[in-house]
Amino acid sequence: MISAKISGLEALGRKLQELNVDLQTQILRKAGKAAMEIVKDDMETHAGYDKNSDGPHMRDNIKIRSTKSRKYKGGVMITVGPTKPHRMKALAQEMGTIKQVPKPFIRPALDYNKTAVVKVLAQEIRDALSIYSK
Repeated sequence: MISAKISGLEALGRKLQELNVDLQTQILRKAGKAAMEIVKDDMETHAGYDKNSDGPHMRDNIKIRSTKSRKYKGGVMITVGPTKPHRMKALAQEMGTIKQVPKPFIRPALDYNKTAVVKVLAQEIRDALSIYSK
């Protein structure tokens, strides 16, 4: 569980709730993707890379994805990480194996950037609300 404390989010949440559900989803999706770019960049920097490999590299296949929340109306879930073909390599690097020492890059990218992510998220939502709440 990652937590960060930013003041003023309650007021943003109330203003967001005043908009229709489709617009809430659109704003949250765009803001979430912008905020997670920080984490994506960090993951790309620290993901495994083998210069001798001819195949696709994990660091070049880290994507940000968003889906509508099933739990909350207007909510979205933003995920960032290696694409499916690189799942096993990512797990091996993150957790280690019998033959490989762990060199985490996913969790640290989230942990080290959580405050910046929340700040960008809040600013993106504020900017969108200033446009749509007029």
